[in-house]
Amino acid sequence: MASPRSPLVPALTFLGFALLIAGVVVYLRLSDAAQEDARHRADERHAAEQRASAERLIERVREESVALVPGALRGVQLGMTERELQTVRQRAVRDPRNRDPNMVFRTEDLPNGASVVYGLDARSLRLVQLQVLSLLPSADALAPHLTAMNETYGRPTGYWDCPDTGGVPTRRFTWRKSTLTVMDVFLFYRGRVSLTLYLAPSETIGASLQRSQCRPVPAADFERFPVATEAQMAQPVTAAQQQAEPPRVR
Repeated sequence: MASPRSPLVPALTFLGFALLIAGVVVYLRLSDAAQEDARHRADERHAAEQRASAERLIERVREESVALVPGALRGVQLGMTERELQTVRQRAVRDPRNRDPNMVFRTEDLPNGASVVYGLDARSLRLVQLQVLSLLPSADALAPHLTAMNETYGRPTGYWDCPDTGGVPTRRFTWRKSTLTVMDVFLFYRGRVSLTLYLAPSETIGASLQRSQCRPVPAADFERFPVATEAQMAQPVTAAQQQAEPPRVR
C-alpha cells in the first residue's frame, strides 16, 4: 500500500522552480548590465580615439599651414581657434553679412590694399580656410607673381579653367601638399586682374573645383586666360555663390 504523499513535496517543488526562475532572471539582468557596461566602455574608447585622431589632424594642419600662410599673415595657422586668431589678428572682425550657417567669417583689410577672409567652422570655431583678395596692377604683373609663387610653393600640381566661379570664368593654379592645398584664382576683366589666394584642406579645394566646373587647361590654351564679359560681371552674385566660391574683387 502506497504511503500518502506529503503536502510539503509540491510546495518544495514550486519553491525550487521559483528559485530557479529567479536565478535565471538575475543572471539575465546581470548579463544585460555587463553587456551594456561593455558597450558603454567601447563607446567611450571610440569617442576618445576620435578625439585623439581629431587632435592629431589639427596639429598636422597647423604645422603644415605655417609654411603656406603668406608672410604678411605670419602667426596665422589653419586649425587655430577663433580666440587665438583674435590674438594674432586683432583687426579681423566678424562679417555681419554672413548667411552661411556652417561658417563664421572674419575679415581684415591689409595696408597694401588686400583683403583677408578668415573662414571658421561654426561648430568648433577653428580656422578652416583662408582667402587673400587683391588686384594685380596690370596683366604684366602676372608672370612675376607666378614666379614668386613657384619659388614659394614649388611647381603647380594643377592648372584649371573654371567657367562658373560665381557666374564668371577664372583660371586657377593649385599647389597640393600633404593635407592642405594652396590655390590662386585669377579673374580677368576690363584689362584688370583680380587675384584670390585660397588656402584650405585639399578636400575643400577639390569641392570648389568641382562646383566651378573646372577642367585641366590644354597646353594650347595655357597662355590664353579666360576673360569675363561685361554682362557676366553685371550679374548679381547669389548668396549661394558667395558662400561657395571666392568673392570677386572689383
